[in-house]
Amino acid sequence: MDSISVQLVTWNVATKFPGVDTNLASLLNDSKPDIILLGLQEVKAQPQNLLADNLLAGEDPWTASLRSSLAPLGYIKVRSIRLVGIVLSLFALVKHVTHLRGIETQYTRLGFAGYWGNKGCVSIRFKIYGVSVCIVNAHLAAHEEFYQDRVESYNNVLGSHLYSTEETELILYHDYVFWIGDLNFRLDSETLKFEEVDLMVSKDELGKLLSFDQLARARKSGQAFSELNETLPTFPPSYRYKVGTSVYDSKRLPSWTDRILYKANVANYENYKLSLNQHSYTAHPDFLESDHKPVSSNFSLAVFSTKISNDLLLPCFGPIVSFIDTGPYYANEDFQVLYTVKIEDRKHMKTWDWVGVFRADNTNLEDHLSYTWASSKVARDQVFEVLFDESVFLSPGNYKLVYFSAGARDILGYSKTFTVKFREFSPGPSSSRPFEQASEAREAETAREARENPEL
Repeated sequence: MDSISVQLVTWNVATKFPGVDTNLASLLNDSKPDIILLGLQEVKAQPQNLLADNLLAGEDPWTASLRSSLAPLGYIKVRSIRLVGIVLSLFALVKHVTHLRGIETQYTRLGFAGYWGNKGCVSIRFKIYGVSVCIVNAHLAAHEEFYQDRVESYNNVLGSHLYSTEETELILYHDYVFWIGDLNFRLDSETLKFEEVDLMVSKDELGKLLSFDQLARARKSGQAFSELNETLPTFPPSYRYKVGTSVYDSKRLPSWTDRILYKANVANYENYKLSLNQHSYTAHPDFLESDHKPVSSNFSLAVFSTKISNDLLLPCFGPIVSFIDTGPYYANEDFQVLYTVKIEDRKHMKTWDWVGVFRADNTNLEDHLSYTWASSKVARDQVFEVLFDESVFLSPGNYKLVYFSAGARDILGYSKTFTVKFREFSPGPSSSRPFEQASEAREAETAREARENPEL
């Protein structure tokens, strides 16, 4: 078995905006996980904000800030989902992107008896290196007295939050499950006063405080979240602070409202045991923008190696589309894209697959410049061909191509960066030259495979 690292971050941003000096990449603490999930609650969601985020910017300011911070480290944003002020975004190192399969998002409204999304949850599920992963970001009912509402919301989501893949139709059917968010469980205050809690925190008597924690009570009694695991927090309560400080606000009893729980179904595969290890679980007190502190946790999880995937006959385990560089490429001209797919992998190609064009420095796979439907028929010499018209590349620059399955559920191919420039002279190369280059590329690939596998 191989393993990958995952970091989860949850933060209620209290309708605030990131500051000029906000560096969300510092949440990584000098680590470089393979996958990052950012869960936000209370992103400002007035009509004008939703309009600006969805139609103009394409994403909320916090997700954009993290994406910008992560770009120099080699991350790309794969998918986001938003329900009013609840946002969940999936980031991955580029090298892992073509191993993502079955990406799907879902949401459940919980506010006003399920008619409004001020409270609720959003989720992203996917497969990577053959294992299934589901992440839920929830914002449950506030205030101590609404404990039972939180319990009922959890159980409602478990039974009604559905996905289209039958084998992982429910959240808990996945190999790995992470449940994060502002779950809003408080400390029972019948015998606690603010001054007592503040003093216990200052004395680091967190174990004593946790005996009053509602989430621990719900899990112990089996009412809610008992199917999931949580390492009890060793950090101070993440709520409620005076904005701009690390001083608790006496208007609310400090509580661990922001949590990260997890589950591994380690015996889902015969002869192969999965594993999930938690390496950290902490709050980040240096962030002062909200009355909550962000909470993060790092995990490593077992995934299948290429050899095991072959033994298990896992379909479409790695990238199947190889783009062929047939440059030079010129602006203001029709653009021919050629790619190859091995015969045994062509069964994974569907009618509504598509090829997206992105600027090379773009780190958001939901923000393509243009696209065209993929070809399902071989054009010539076992090569597939699609065309972009002259309006796509109006200016010179560096670009990349990404091959998506229908509905963008799978990422099956990712090109190297190529350059488009203005033509300096004519006539250009003959129309047959790209296919000659494709043939040469295939011959070189065959020769390379023969050198690496002499027994073949």
